[in-house]
Amino acid sequence: MIPIDKFLDLIKKHGATGVLALWLFYTHTEVQDLKARLYDCYGKGKVANVNTDVKNNTCFAILPKDEITKAIKKRRA
Repeated sequence: MIPIDKFLDLIKKHGATGVLALWLFYTHTEVQDLKARLYDCYGKGKVANVNTDVKNNTCFAILPKDEITKAIKKRRA
């Protein structure tokens, strides 16, 4: 890790460009860390079988409550 003194010297020397460069460096390291953790999670996780998922395809819909009651009343009638 880079010491804080070098960060401050970079900000003093380059101003806003230095701040943006530090932000980019920080963001890059965070993304790389997140990427590594996601790959680890993917390796340990369950892998879906596409063939059985497509064969057993079931669709669901989220309906407002009034539409559900209308549909129930139609079925009972």
